Amino acid sequence: MNPPMPPPRPTREFPQVPWNFRDLLWAIAVAAMGIAVLNLAIVAAVNVLGLPLTGNGATLMIFAVLQDVIIVGAAWLFSLARYPVGWGMLGLRRFNGAMGCLMSAALFALSYVVRIGYVVTVMAFGIKLKPQDILGRLDLQGWNLLLTLLVVGILAPVAEEIFFRGFLYAGLRKRLGVLGALLISTLVFTSLHLSIDVFIPILVLGFCLAWLYEKTGSLWPGIILHASNNTLALVVLWLVQAAGISLP
Repeated sequence: MNPPMPPPRPTREFPQVPWNFRDLLWAIAVAAMGIAVLNLAIVAAVNVLGLPLTGNGATLMIFAVLQDVIIVGAAWLFSLARYPVGWGMLGLRRFNGAMGCLMSAALFALSYVVRIGYVVTVMAFGIKLKPQDILGRLDLQGWNLLLTLLVVGILAPVAEEIFFRGFLYAGLRKRLGVLGALLISTLVFTSLHLSIDVFIPILVLGFCLAWLYEKTGSLWPGIILHASNNTLALVVLWLVQAAGISLP
């Protein structure tokens, strides 16, 4: 009697995706249009219907969830919906748990070393940094704290990693190679966060996330890193608000 076959080991081989450069452009256009329509709907609801949405933390989280749905939907529409592949092709694959988590932790530490160094350097030149605009609108009181942790700390990293790394980076890599895909996908990811003051830290984070996907062949280590980054930022913001310190 033959012994049972061992389960297949996770592979670090990078997936060779079937979608092309045109698919990437269409997906970016669809995602941008969807987010623009979503913003127009919010503006119309506030100015035409008079709904108190702009200062509502729960509404902001609904907006964030819908935005995540839009970008994942755009990636799905021009990848899985067009080609006979599964979610594993978008990076949701098994990975070496110990190595992946170790690499995530190392890059998490590196990204914060860069962030702290950047802040210290900028302040040494007398330049004042402003936090991202969205941070001042988050409601971290009571149950809204848990809702924000769920949406910003978990759902947003999953959605952004699927779009920017699983779909965009993988598609660019097919056409531009590893270095070109690293640079372009990181610049797109950074520019869409709309914050000049933290451009360098987000740029470094985006580069780390793309490199991590390249080395592991899976989005999960990057999701762990991304979620850890967002969650720590929310915890620090909650502590700042609890201490009664107002953001500039």
